[in-house]
Amino acid sequence: MKDVFVVEAARTAVARAGKQSWFTNVRADELSAIVFKELRKRIGCEDKAKQAELIDDVVWAATANAFMEQGLNQGRIAWILSDGAYDVPGCTVDRFCASGLNAITFASSMMATGWGGDVEFAGGAQHMSHIPMGAGADVHPDLGKYMDLRSINMGHTAEVVARRFGVTREMQDQLACESHAKCAAAQAANGGLGKTKDAIIPIIAKVPVKGAKGEVKRDGAYVASDYLAKAAAEKGEELVEFCVARDQGVRPETTMESLAAMAPVFAQDDQATVTAGNASQINDAAAGVVLATAEGAKALDKKPVMRLKSWAVIGLDPDVMGIGPALAIPKVLKRAGMTMDQIGLWEVNEAFASQAHYCCNMALKLPKDRTNVWGSGISIGHPLACTGARIACDIFYMFKDPDFADVDYIVESMCIGHGHGAAAIWERVK
Repeated sequence: MKDVFVVEAARTAVARAGKQSWFTNVRADELSAIVFKELRKRIGCEDKAKQAELIDDVVWAATANAFMEQGLNQGRIAWILSDGAYDVPGCTVDRFCASGLNAITFASSMMATGWGGDVEFAGGAQHMSHIPMGAGADVHPDLGKYMDLRSINMGHTAEVVARRFGVTREMQDQLACESHAKCAAAQAANGGLGKTKDAIIPIIAKVPVKGAKGEVKRDGAYVASDYLAKAAAEKGEELVEFCVARDQGVRPETTMESLAAMAPVFAQDDQATVTAGNASQINDAAAGVVLATAEGAKALDKKPVMRLKSWAVIGLDPDVMGIGPALAIPKVLKRAGMTMDQIGLWEVNEAFASQAHYCCNMALKLPKDRTNVWGSGISIGHPLACTGARIACDIFYMFKDPDFADVDYIVESMCIGHGHGAAAIWERVK
């Protein structure tokens, strides 16, 4: 078996989906193409002949609605759109909320066995402004015989978790408040460029005037195509040129009082507790990593930063899909022969505060000051097929951050729609 390392990582900012999204006029396939361009630049592989020689495959996640601009095998289509060499193949994978992470594990495992090459790209993208979650789905009429069809709605499962495990509204709002505070602090670092300044690829896009707030201007930005912007302008929408270089969704002004004033969304009875404020956002983003064997890293002249120590997935009742990390994390630790005290940081996606609180604070009792240190799904966002790659990308830069020089292992985990959980252990390469 060959060792496989992550030698580079980059992502777009995470835009908050909707009419004011900073990426409302940029397609999912273009976001993916920009990530490909930037990764090639960072590894010195812009020449097509060099790409053909060194890059063996692209494993991409653009799923949880793989149709329209996310269809036609986006791993391949977006690579071509990025003006990549035709010689480099590509595929697209789906494990819903863990798709981006699973794309990385698929590529890593193929490379480790020798069935893949020495350099591959992996990651994922999701554009929830253009393609809402569930759009285009056609559920089989018999599925209701085997699961509660309400569980297809993630918000329903968040309410079930809250009630079944005694997660109160106050607990949920407290976690959400802490998430925004952590994310705001991370964005304020490095003179306002943020902890993720080296992770995020600046993109100049035309955005709605009402949403054009908090611009962080950066050099080296890509300019998005203007097809959608022209169409929007023709309809009378007022747009402005804007450098998208930070995550859009954080709300530094969030307080327990402001969260308490929000009405429940997914249930309306007197036990309802899940609101838009204590649930993850819907988002638009893309993220990717460059994987390389020792031979590949040498050919690219890149120093390995981290590698996958282990990976695990679990299945469970779709009704409580949110508790997935509480089951997947013990499994991945056991598989790796490790204990919790060896883990320096925990990145557990906040799909909903109810499930994140149960998993992190009740079931696993993770240290708060070492969990989701730069924010998570509630504050950064949860662009489904991108999320696992977004987290992996940020972990890459956590290993480079002097604040975490003592950290050798970081766990990444998430619940997955329809009854899954996934977890991976990332190890620092010394």
